[in-house]
Amino acid sequence: MPWECGKGWWPMIEKAAAAIDSFNVANPENPIEVSQIKQKFGGLRIYCYNAPEDIRQLIDEAVAASWHTCEKCGSTTGVITNLEGYRLTLCPACRKEIKPRVISKRKIIITR
Repeated sequence: MPWECGKGWWPMIEKAAAAIDSFNVANPENPIEVSQIKQKFGGLRIYCYNAPEDIRQLIDEAVAASWHTCEKCGSTTGVITNLEGYRLTLCPACRKEIKPRVISKRKIIITR
């Protein structure tokens, strides 16, 4: 399953995935099913079924940490989530690489 997020969050995902793999090896009759891993609204999302409380807590910790970790590089220094447009959680260095949105000065007139 592809992960739909930046490499900065991969260590958090790998930790949760290792715990899920260990659980599934020990419980083949009732495995945890992961349906999607992605970035949504600036934070990590891991959607799964049949996860016991300890695995759910590990996933929740990864999601909480994503709000303080740059999605692109993994830095935890100066990380913020922008609140306009497509939300991204990035450090200042990675944020500089994002091109600013261009605001059109043209007026659009709709006639009927």
